[in-house]
Amino acid sequence: MATYKQLTFCLHINFQLINVFKPLKEKYSLNPIQTEAKKIFTFVGVESTGKSKAAEYLAQQIEAIHIPEYARLYLDKHNNQYNHAGFLDIAQGQMDLENQAFVHAKKNDLIVFDTNFIVIYVWSLYVYKTVPQWIIDRIQSYPDIIYFLMTPEIPWVNDGMREYPDLSTREEIHKIYSNVLQQFNLKYHIINGDGYSQRHEKILQISKSYLPVKKLQKFSN
Repeated sequence: MATYKQLTFCLHINFQLINVFKPLKEKYSLNPIQTEAKKIFTFVGVESTGKSKAAEYLAQQIEAIHIPEYARLYLDKHNNQYNHAGFLDIAQGQMDLENQAFVHAKKNDLIVFDTNFIVIYVWSLYVYKTVPQWIIDRIQSYPDIIYFLMTPEIPWVNDGMREYPDLSTREEIHKIYSNVLQQFNLKYHIINGDGYSQRHEKILQISKSYLPVKKLQKFSN
């Protein structure tokens, strides 16, 4: 089971996880999110498609701030159990992680999110058959983000937290992700392949096309 020891981020963010959450409406702002980060990359897709591994890999390769997925931290702490109240806690925790990253990012920093509220949107839609407006508002408030949508053909791995081993279900959820990204008119790249290394190479090459010239020059030296 993943433990996410990487909570000490690749660069300079340090914070404590919040255990008691205020209601989302008290902490949420409809204003566009401001950050000095140069580029932001985020991984989305159905479970067990290599999102976490890919996020760690990319952050290391491009020397980015790496932000883990709060849901895994929550489920690890709560014996892989959640209800609707737990789902709301997960959403709040995810928002807090993201906000910390946005606020503390310095000029020219790169950020790699393991995931963001696109996953919260799909989770709410698939499990609870509805998406509250505050989830939609959160997504619409994001700064520019480059998304990597991971496809589901990679073998499913049971880590104690995952719920959907059936490929047909995974393909159904993948289509939902694709539709949501298109619905919000977001910039995304589809990442496929049967192995992690193949996916990682695709992700790195695509990411380099978005990096500042000075950063690319550093890689070539």
